[in-house]
Amino acid sequence: MYWGLNHNPTGASADDEERPSLDTALLAASQAEARLREAIEAMPQGIVFLDDEDRYILWNEKYAQIYQGSADLLQPGVRIEDVLRIGIQRGDYPEALGQEEAWLSERLARLRRPGVRHEQWLSNGRCILIEERKIESGGTIGIRVDITDLKQKEETSRLLFERNPLAMFVYDLDTSRIRVANAAACALFDYAPGTMDGIAASDLFPETMWPRAAVLLGADNDDTGDCWKMLRRDGACLEAVISTRLSELEGYSGTIVSIFDVTERRRIEQRMAHMARHDELTGLANRAHCRERLRELLEQTETRETITLALVDLDHFKPVNDTYGHHFGDAVLTEAAHRMRELMPPGALLCRIGGDEFAVIFRRSSLTQAEVVSKAIVTTLSEPFFVMGHAIHIGATVGFASSPYDSRDHETLMRYADLALYAAKAERRGTCRSFEARMDAAAQEKSRLEQDLRAAVREGLLEVHYQPIVDLQSGAVVCYEALLRWYHPDRGRVPPDVFIPLAEEIGLIDQIGRFVLHSACNAAIRWPERISVSVNVSPLQFRNGNLLSTVINALSTSGLAPERLELEITEAVLMEKGPRPAAIIRNLRAFNIGISLDDFGTGYSSLSYLLNYPFTKIKIDKSFILNLHREASSRAVIRAVIGLGRSLGLVVAAEGIERESERDYLRDQGCKQGQGYLFGKAEPSAVIPGEDVAP
Repeated sequence: MYWGLNHNPTGASADDEERPSLDTALLAASQAEARLREAIEAMPQGIVFLDDEDRYILWNEKYAQIYQGSADLLQPGVRIEDVLRIGIQRGDYPEALGQEEAWLSERLARLRRPGVRHEQWLSNGRCILIEERKIESGGTIGIRVDITDLKQKEETSRLLFERNPLAMFVYDLDTSRIRVANAAACALFDYAPGTMDGIAASDLFPETMWPRAAVLLGADNDDTGDCWKMLRRDGACLEAVISTRLSELEGYSGTIVSIFDVTERRRIEQRMAHMARHDELTGLANRAHCRERLRELLEQTETRETITLALVDLDHFKPVNDTYGHHFGDAVLTEAAHRMRELMPPGALLCRIGGDEFAVIFRRSSLTQAEVVSKAIVTTLSEPFFVMGHAIHIGATVGFASSPYDSRDHETLMRYADLALYAAKAERRGTCRSFEARMDAAAQEKSRLEQDLRAAVREGLLEVHYQPIVDLQSGAVVCYEALLRWYHPDRGRVPPDVFIPLAEEIGLIDQIGRFVLHSACNAAIRWPERISVSVNVSPLQFRNGNLLSTVINALSTSGLAPERLELEITEAVLMEKGPRPAAIIRNLRAFNIGISLDDFGTGYSSLSYLLNYPFTKIKIDKSFILNLHREASSRAVIRAVIGLGRSLGLVVAAEGIERESERDYLRDQGCKQGQGYLFGKAEPSAVIPGEDVAP
């Protein structure tokens, strides 16, 4: 520099003058390199710089992490070819296995022809995208991107397409052909794997439907539920729901098409629609179809047209299933349906509305004609059924109601026909009965009584009264029988033989039974210890299986000794099938609870029951006591029962004693205990004295 040569006030040499400039340049270069290194270190990709002889100059930490298997080889001036060769020997590049030199040659060729991206798999399972470009100095800058996650997603998508059980294909919008179809699509349309690729999409649709289908395939359409007719390779037709999704694919625009085969589903739906209205066993219209048809006829027919509904109930059908099995029962039902179908007049609809219940809707038939057919049904079903060599006898009972005479409402008409059937069964099975207004009145009265009973149980309006049972020799009270009483505010006293069967029918007997047991035990704990309490037990309490726990709970809650409790059962309990009644009775006796057989002498097998069950007492039914002085047979039964009880070691008690002469006779014959109005009526526990007094 001119100024530097002619003006040197300090007397320094020229070299000394140039040194600050060199230092500055070196500092700037160092700072530039540092900034460059900071820049490439900040990048998420692996970065590498090679010189014009493919030797390493600079790389970032991400690059070293990507090639961690060869990171110890990375040094400035080392040739990339040498690093690759050693990496091959170490097994870092699985794609080179078995073709090491060819793979290396191809890799170096790509390095010297930069600008084209390619992928490289490493031994750790990672996939690297490589992009390399030449720089002005002749060297190379390389970028490495870990695309393993992307490749996995691509592979997942490919597998989802190829292995998807749902039929799928890719539709080319430009050529209207199928680019690729998965295995499920090939199977659905009866093509060999891979042979659907390239076929015209119109081949999959009927000719008349293709214009609409082409519009569908050219747009985004979610599953709308619309069914499309489609064609298999053999021309067979199937029904499908189609969903489409427009996509930009590699080099072309296409639609990913999903095919939901609903052929079988539609067939099943049609079958289910039929089954929803028809009985599977007999093929007859079912209850839903019956109600729907009856409603339609009553709403649509002329006022003067008679519509009669007959309900047919098979008699003695349950024993068929119990004795022979359900396959016999099904055979009988099928044959019964066939016989009735043969009797149907034009316009009538025969239905099976329950297990052994049928219905007939008569249209364009007079009430008399409907009654004639109903009687014919009773006759034909009374004839024997021959099933697998067995002659099976059933029968039928019919109740019917008509419109417009009885009601124009289908629900009411069905209820009236049911009331007529109930009345016919109650009177005599194997008959026909038409609806009468008094049947509805009785049903309404029963319904009101049921509601009142539920309210009485809910509000605690039932009471337990106690009738004395005395020792006939001493006259002392030895037991009180707990008797349930219901005083209705409007009806007055409701007899137990009215509301107890109703409680059993509507499922209240368990709740009422618990109430009586707890009340009786709590009352008896206040009596002298030698006085016990007797409680009647319903057969349904045995059947429901909670009796033992209910009794134990009542005893433990009250503190009453088990030997002071006696349970009265009837022969109906012992007629229950299965081991449960016997097991419950024996368990009760194991607790030293007394078991009394009530109404003895009125059943069929009482003598055998005495031998098979651990009874402690038998009670002679009051019907024999009432006829004691009028019928010698009653006295004979009484003497026989007393003698039987004595020989078996059982206490014998007589019910219904109202006269002293009856008491004296029973006492003289050896009867131990007596009960009846002569000794006292049932009274609330509050009026029973703390100490008993002989009457």
